[in-house]
Amino acid sequence: MSQPGTPPTQTAAAQRESREGPPKKKGSDQGVVEQRSAAQIWGKSALLLVILLWCLFPFFWLIMTSLKRGDRALNSPDLFQGPFGLQNYEAVFQQDFLLNLRNSLAVAGMTTILCVVIGSFAAYALARLPLKRKILLLSGVLAVSLFPPVALVPPLYELWRTLGLLNTWEGLYIPYTSFTLPLTIFILTTFFASIPKDLEEAARVDGASPFKAFYRVIFPLAAPGVFAAAIIIFVAAWNEFLLASTFAPRNAEVAQTVPVAIAAFTGAVEFQRPIGTITAACVVVTIPMIIVALLFQKRIVSGLTAGSVKG
Repeated sequence: MSQPGTPPTQTAAAQRESREGPPKKKGSDQGVVEQRSAAQIWGKSALLLVILLWCLFPFFWLIMTSLKRGDRALNSPDLFQGPFGLQNYEAVFQQDFLLNLRNSLAVAGMTTILCVVIGSFAAYALARLPLKRKILLLSGVLAVSLFPPVALVPPLYELWRTLGLLNTWEGLYIPYTSFTLPLTIFILTTFFASIPKDLEEAARVDGASPFKAFYRVIFPLAAPGVFAAAIIIFVAAWNEFLLASTFAPRNAEVAQTVPVAIAAFTGAVEFQRPIGTITAACVVVTIPMIIVALLFQKRIVSGLTAGSVKG
C-alpha cells in the first residue's frame, strides 16, 4: 500500500525498479563483447600465420638452397649465406630436362583423361543403376587402390617386356590409370549421387537419350567433382616414381619422367651430391603445380565439398 501523501505514480515506479533491479550498463557489456571479438580475431590470425609459415618454410628453404652456388648448398646450413646465382637452374636445363617435363606432362595428361572418362561412366552407373550390394561393390573398387604397387612390379615388368611396352608412354599411363581409377570412381560416385534424378527424367521427357542426358545435363553439374578428381589424378601421376623408375629408367627422349630424371642427377665430380641441382629442378617442377592450385583453388575446394551433401 502507498503511504499517505505519496503519489500513486511514484509508488508504481519504485515497485518496478525494485523488481527489475539496478539498471544494466549497456556500454560496458558492448565493450566487453568487442574486446572478446578482437581477441578472437587476433588469435585466429596468429594461428593462421603460424600455419602459413610452417607450410611455406620448406619451399622457402628449397628456393634459397637452389640459388646457392658451388658447394654452398651442401656445406652451408645458413640459408642467407651466399654467393647466390642461377647456375643450378642452367645445369638443370642442360640435362634435357625439358624432355623430361614433356614426358611427365604427356603421361600425366593421358592418365587424367582416361581416368576421368572411364571413371565418369563407372561412377554414373554405380550412382544411378539399381545394383544389389552397391556399397559392397564400391568398397571393393576402393580396396583395389590400397593394394601395394610394389607387389605388382615384377609380373608387370615381365609382361611389359614381352609386349614391348618398356620405355614407352603407354607402359606408364596404363598402370597409372589402373591404380588411380578406383579413387576416381569413388570420388565421382558421391557427386553423381548428389544430383537429383528429376533432372534426368526431365531431359528424357524432352526427348533426350540416356547418354545425351548424361553428358548434356548430369556431367556439367558434376564439373566441380570432376575437376577435383582430375587435379588429384594429375598430381599423383606427375609425382609417381616407383613404376616410372622401373618401366622407363633411361632415355629422356623417349619416356623418362621428371622424378626419375631428378634422382639420376650427378654432381660435378664423382660421388658429389648435387643438392643445388636437385633443389633447382624441384622448384621448376613445383611452381606449375602451385600456379594451378592457386588459379583453381575455388573449384578444387567446391569439388571436394559439394558432393558431401546430398541435395
